Amino acid sequence: MLLAIKRFKIDVFKEAKLMFGKVEFVEPDQVLRELKGLSKENKELAREARIAMELLEKNGFRTLKMDNMGADECLLKLSKDVIIGTNDKKLKDSVSQKGGTVLFLRQKKFLELN
Repeated sequence: MLLAIKRFKIDVFKEAKLMFGKVEFVEPDQVLRELKGLSKENKELAREARIAMELLEKNGFRTLKMDNMGADECLLKLSKDVIIGTNDKKLKDSVSQKGGTVLFLRQKKFLELN
């Protein structure tokens, strides 16, 4: 979902605030590391990752230090306590199977909860 910000020109943070009011955004440090890695990829992907990181900072994201596991595993673990924002189908399905809630981008312009 973070990479979709530039791609689809949608401010997912603003939209989330409109949906929920006061929101605290959190991310596992693994997600930030993935974005940093992507920022060194091809031009377009690097630009999307850099914009996502800038907006994370601008919107006061709190980074969570978590055990050594992958980003998806961290998000799945957090799904018991927070709404997970993702458009990754596999992760959406896994979070739903665990009884968690997913916020996702629909039709490239709307946020929706599962």
